[in-house]
Amino acid sequence: MINILDPGARVIDLGCGSGDFLIRAHSKIESGFGVDGSKQLIKYAQNRTKDLNITNLTFEHRMIDQDFKPKAHFTHATACLLFHVLPQELAVQILKFSTTYCARLIICAFAPPENKKQQLLMWLDQRFTSHYRHYREYCQNGYMEGLIKKCQLHIDDIADTFDPTLKIYTLSH
Repeated sequence: MINILDPGARVIDLGCGSGDFLIRAHSKIESGFGVDGSKQLIKYAQNRTKDLNITNLTFEHRMIDQDFKPKAHFTHATACLLFHVLPQELAVQILKFSTTYCARLIICAFAPPENKKQQLLMWLDQRFTSHYRHYREYCQNGYMEGLIKKCQLHIDDIADTFDPTLKIYTLSH
């Protein structure tokens, strides 16, 4: 995903977790804003940037819900393994709304498994999570491509990753 970012980008990372993506990308981008619903992960990201003396990143504890509205515009919005954990209606709302505050979206997300083994491994990975019902809804509605189609967004590119069930989607509106 870092290679897809334009140099000098202003990035919002939705569901940033520990901030790892932005921390790895910090030297390529102008600024980064990470948001996540976990206080512990945001505190960890803040401490890491302080320890590493990284000054172009900001992390904020906020829920990504129907009331989520960033305070600025960005050149890129990124999300990694976010949309399958959200209720489908909220996932659509967040994806659609993200096009109002950024020009380009880069999303790493689950894609349909290519065989029964991949399907079983994905099921085992997700079955005992608190968001399993959202994951099932995500799958039933066509995975990330179904969500993108529902939002009427344009897929510029789909890149493979080390895992055949994870794809990187570059989108525009």
